[in-house]
Amino acid sequence: MREIKFRAFIKSSKKIIDVEWIDFKNKQITYNSIDFGGFGIVDHSSFEDIELIEITGLKDKNGREIYEGDIVRILDDEETNEGWNEEVIFHRSCYMAGDENLLVNVYFRSEVIGNIYENPELLEGSSA
Repeated sequence: MREIKFRAFIKSSKKIIDVEWIDFKNKQITYNSIDFGGFGIVDHSSFEDIELIEITGLKDKNGREIYEGDIVRILDDEETNEGWNEEVIFHRSCYMAGDENLLVNVYFRSEVIGNIYENPELLEGSSA
């Protein structure tokens, strides 16, 4: 069975967090956050203040989980690090790395280098 897991981008704080619970009836998520004393606290955000990010079920060449919205560097040659950067998107019932690459065909030679929320500049001039 495929793992179902989400992260969320909190628009007001511009942070990405791991989602613990999704409440569709009340349209909010629950997540753990750390207060200034280092203690974990439970917090909530409404659907209006978040962007849900789903796991693809795949891991990059380093074993890091790949989520929708991640930016991956697809390597042509691992020795020279030549390649290009692409956004992971869900398109026509498939996870894609950009518009042309099925993620399932390139994940094993890809590396998560950021995401579109915190590092959009990684997509500018992404060719090797």
